[in-house]
Amino acid sequence: MARIVAIFPNEGSQYVGMGKEFYAKSITAREFFDKAEKLLELKIAKTCFLGPKEDQDKIVNAHLITFVCDVAFLDPLVQNRRKPELLTGIGVGEVAALVAAESLPYINALQYVVKRASILEKFAQKHGGAALSISGVTLDQLNPILERETGNLLVTHYLAPDTFILWGTLEAIDSLQAETQGLRQIKTNPQLPRGPLFSPRAAELEGDLDRLLTECLGEAKLKNPKISFHRCSDGEYVGTPEAVRDVLTKQYSRPVDWPATVKAANHRGFRTWVEVGPGKVYGTMVRKVDTDNRVSNVEDVKSLTTTVKITG
Repeated sequence: MARIVAIFPNEGSQYVGMGKEFYAKSITAREFFDKAEKLLELKIAKTCFLGPKEDQDKIVNAHLITFVCDVAFLDPLVQNRRKPELLTGIGVGEVAALVAAESLPYINALQYVVKRASILEKFAQKHGGAALSISGVTLDQLNPILERETGNLLVTHYLAPDTFILWGTLEAIDSLQAETQGLRQIKTNPQLPRGPLFSPRAAELEGDLDRLLTECLGEAKLKNPKISFHRCSDGEYVGTPEAVRDVLTKQYSRPVDWPATVKAANHRGFRTWVEVGPGKVYGTMVRKVDTDNRVSNVEDVKSLTTTVKITG
């Protein structure tokens, strides 16, 4: 049986209808929704299943529903005797991975995710700007065009050798899109505006996030991950409560380095990747980093069935 890396995606991957099948067919998966709704007094399942998309994309809703789905979707995989041996994720996906690793209790993580999202919303409003994914360029080709007359662009996500996410002023993003328009090999796609997260500018959040984590943990304690966990900023292994806290409070201060994360897992002999949660963006990037990787996902019954077959 294959040794599996589970990827837990970040918000931005949410869509109307996500989680509906697992909610109906898995009692354990449904319990994650029910616990969250009882604790937070929010109609999480309804937002996941019926939307509308505009409501799903609001920062607080996006973080919360993606986190709940990330955690809940793992159970059907485990019930099919496909327990991952390595965990990683991006944004709320890293929080979900730490819950799956039994390093962070689910209820405490829920409170942290939803309260943190309000802090992130204020951060986005403060800094404004826009975000854009760009593919079809190498880093060497990208670097010279990051300096714009209307403000320099920051690389917040290194997703693959030819794929990145950028943040900058709206004018700088618009000028880059205008410059690359008509170039067939280059594709751009606007992202949800969240401010300069995953960059050194977000270091201003660290103090607030550290205090919030302490508040949300209460009497609970962070524990050593019971399943191997690698952070997405550089692919490094995280194995102590202190290092886990560092991830939770500083994850937005560092760019995502997905190629480094993939290579670190490959170096340990992992070649089978399953994206657990809505969408399959990050799994696609795994193949871009190294085509010898085998990738699938778990977001509904059909994808679960396929994953069980190819990982047996």
